[in-house]
Amino acid sequence: MLAIGLAVAMLVTGPWSFRNPATPTADADPPACPVGETLPIIDSPHISQAEAASVRYSSEPPTSGPHFAFSLTPGVYDDPVPDGLTVNALELGHVAVLYAADTPGRVIDEMSRFAHANASSVMLAPHPAVHSGIVLTAWGCLQRLPAYDAAAAETFVARLAGRYVHGWTRS
Repeated sequence: MLAIGLAVAMLVTGPWSFRNPATPTADADPPACPVGETLPIIDSPHISQAEAASVRYSSEPPTSGPHFAFSLTPGVYDDPVPDGLTVNALELGHVAVLYAADTPGRVIDEMSRFAHANASSVMLAPHPAVHSGIVLTAWGCLQRLPAYDAAAAETFVARLAGRYVHGWTRS
């Protein structure tokens, strides 16, 4: 009985404690993005897949906010990735390269080569909120491009990949 009481006490107060996912607060004063647009960081609790349908982000595609507790491996995805997974990847310091559904195959191939060359930090996928061009996202940062621009994408990734990993690490 004592062991059960100790286990419950550890879950309530210890490093593995259950926390109310609605209580985390966002960084109220994040550093400005060195490239692209700086967006406010909104509260970013972990949510269930069932809760994802009711989430409203401050930008489309999102750059912070409620997200799943599990992560997405950087890579190339042929289908749209749920925002809850993308936001988790951004929180882990990755960059998302998101494109419109009507992007030509040759452009997707070029972006795929770029994503593979940056395999530890880039996620590439179509996104339903991208109606034209390309959108580059990182935690609290967004850059819209009218078309894929390899130099702009390289600069965005070089400046922002790994910049945020559950805390500001560099500006």
